[in-house]
Amino acid sequence: MKYNVETTKTIVELYQGGTDPETIATSVGTNKRSVVAKLSQLGVYQSKRYLNKRGEVPVKKEQLLDQIALKLGVDVEVVESLEKCNKNVLVLILNHLKDVK
Repeated sequence: MKYNVETTKTIVELYQGGTDPETIATSVGTNKRSVVAKLSQLGVYQSKRYLNKRGEVPVKKEQLLDQIALKLGVDVEVVESLEKCNKNVLVLILNHLKDVK
């Protein structure tokens, strides 16, 4: 679909107003992928961020190890064997290190 100025303005306003792309697509007579592509091209579209079961942005083990190494004042290589630990254990260690001054 070719978007004219009026349609483009409409989809941007609807999206910024909180309307989901599926509903916008139905209202302008196209499909969701087309609307998302146009909004992305305009720099307006924000993809949904993945969240874990607790509603948090997931953190990789490597990031946790980097933070632990930083708190301990050592190179990451020193703590890299901790990567085999359960992620919850790494979070526990990091939280404890944050409490230690």
